[in-house]
Amino acid sequence: MSADTTVPEKKPDSAGTSSTALTQPAAAMTRPWHVSVDSVSSDQLSLDVTALYPSASDKTTTIPGAVCATQEITCKKLHLIVQDSVVKDQLKQLHQGDHIQVVYSTDTTKNATVLKALTVDSVSSTAGVWVMLGSVIIGLLLCCCLSGFKPQQLIIGQDNRYSNSKFQMALWFFVLITSYIAALWIRVWAAGTDFIGGVNIPNNLLLLSGMSVLTYGGAKAITSTKSGAPGQTSKTTADKPRFLFDLTHDDGVPTQPAQAATGNQPAVAAQPAIPPQFDFGDFQMLIVTLVAVATYVVLILNFFGTVSYTKVTSLPDVDTTLLAAFGLGQGAYLTKKAVGNVGTS
Repeated sequence: MSADTTVPEKKPDSAGTSSTALTQPAAAMTRPWHVSVDSVSSDQLSLDVTALYPSASDKTTTIPGAVCATQEITCKKLHLIVQDSVVKDQLKQLHQGDHIQVVYSTDTTKNATVLKALTVDSVSSTAGVWVMLGSVIIGLLLCCCLSGFKPQQLIIGQDNRYSNSKFQMALWFFVLITSYIAALWIRVWAAGTDFIGGVNIPNNLLLLSGMSVLTYGGAKAITSTKSGAPGQTSKTTADKPRFLFDLTHDDGVPTQPAQAATGNQPAVAAQPAIPPQFDFGDFQMLIVTLVAVATYVVLILNFFGTVSYTKVTSLPDVDTTLLAAFGLGQGAYLTKKAVGNVGTS
């Protein structure tokens, strides 16, 4: 047993019934107990826990060795019976090793300890911004090392222009992986090494990440299929990449030389070059991506504001509106690529 646990004993209350009290000072007698979950029955009708301490501010409370030696089962373990349907539903979310706060009473007629209420232990953290910043720095350092200190090459296409599909995939992956690393880091920092790992990714977040990858793959496939096809202009190579310009404009069309008549094909006059034009499809994809990233960064920082003592947790999920907007943006971008010309879509 933890040295911070107190020995529960039965003490009559003012109504003459039996209730749980502590042998410690009166101030601690009415406080809920902080316990560690050992196991939850499959039918959610009972819970086995190990007592830790009476309150977060009373962790130094100790039990005299002689008392603990004679009442080891009482001072270490509790078998709690669940009778309330709300509490029963709460038990479905618990895992072995979770730290929770419980309020219980003793039913003398049934010789049972009844769980009245529970809450998951948590600690407020002001380190969320710093943890996220540290994760970003670690991610950037890894990216620089693996790319030969040219991380921009990850989002520049073969035509020497910044690629919308590469940019949105790289940005979203970077936010997701740094958030995951930060979640692991802050759980260990605030709750201890017992709570490392156990960070799940919710469904909407997985779907959004999958859309990002599919858009990149789809755009690449469309461009490769169209290049060199009849009626399609060849994709030109830019002199130098320009970040915002490349992400919001098409590639333009180079000068097309005149073609002499051959067989059944009539002569084609020379066509002047068409400079890059502002492209609404590229623009809306960029805006939707930035809105999604900004929204999720706010969600993750709020998530880091409170760290729960649970063995399994999930990163914050994105709402269905944001998921739908992101999907529509990606779909519109791919449709534009599919029906347009290689150089102007």
